Amino acid sequence: MILGFSFAIIVSILFAVYAVPRKYSKQNVILYTMWMGIAYFLGTMIVVAFMWGGEQCEMEDLLSPWHLVTVARGFVWVLGMAAYNLAIDKIGLARFNQWKNIQGPVGSLLMLFLWTEVVGVKVFWLLLGMTAMFVSAFLFQIKIENIDKKNPVKGIMCAVFAGVCFGIAALLNKIVSDQGFLFTQLIYHSASLVVFSALAHLSIGNRMKDLIYIDRTIWLPFISGGMFLIATVLMILSYGLIAGPVLWSVTQLNAAWTILIGIFVFKEIDIKIHWQRIVAGFFVAVTAIMFLFLAL
Repeated sequence: MILGFSFAIIVSILFAVYAVPRKYSKQNVILYTMWMGIAYFLGTMIVVAFMWGGEQCEMEDLLSPWHLVTVARGFVWVLGMAAYNLAIDKIGLARFNQWKNIQGPVGSLLMLFLWTEVVGVKVFWLLLGMTAMFVSAFLFQIKIENIDKKNPVKGIMCAVFAGVCFGIAALLNKIVSDQGFLFTQLIYHSASLVVFSALAHLSIGNRMKDLIYIDRTIWLPFISGGMFLIATVLMILSYGLIAGPVLWSVTQLNAAWTILIGIFVFKEIDIKIHWQRIVAGFFVAVTAIMFLFLAL
């Protein structure tokens, strides 16, 4: 139980940090998503080769119909990731993340009501924790300095859409994880990201040769893809240790880490002006973690 909770906190950190490379990239959002998926896929194959080739665990069924759910998750995730990258470009990392964090209540409520794991008095603590985490994210909704303000509404809409997509993807991830699929889920998910991103790129009239064009900034989505692979593995392992709605709610702590990145790395927020709201946000986030711990 404690291990699963610890994994969830690590995932929350990775969910904040893996967005950082996008701030340094000017690559088309769909191509960025595709190259991120390629890094994720290559990393997955290395892990699978070690685990299955080295007989560290039993090989999973590659032909199970449950993998269709993972493919669907890949499609939803590509839509969310494209909106995610657009939102970062339009409204900044810190501000985008707080709107995107609608994924927390969306994913947790879907798991709670469609794939119930939490019963009795624990539901009360879960709902308190979810609410507190959402309030924390709202408190972190701070005016961002030094960003392009031409299309803030479009940026916010992209962030909210990404959050809904990621919430749905979390439910699909949980469903397949409960069937005992770990490495095959990684294979199908990463491969579907690459395929759907490439198809999306071509469907809007772009050139085939753009898909294989490699420039000197390709390492940026590769870093994001590598961190996402680690986060995904920890997420899947955690689903076997703690209840899905609790896990997904804890990962929304990424709002706090993103605020810190926005303050100290990108100087998007003036802490001297907004310190009271930031302190309140962290206090409520810690309270949310306590409620969620009681829901275990």
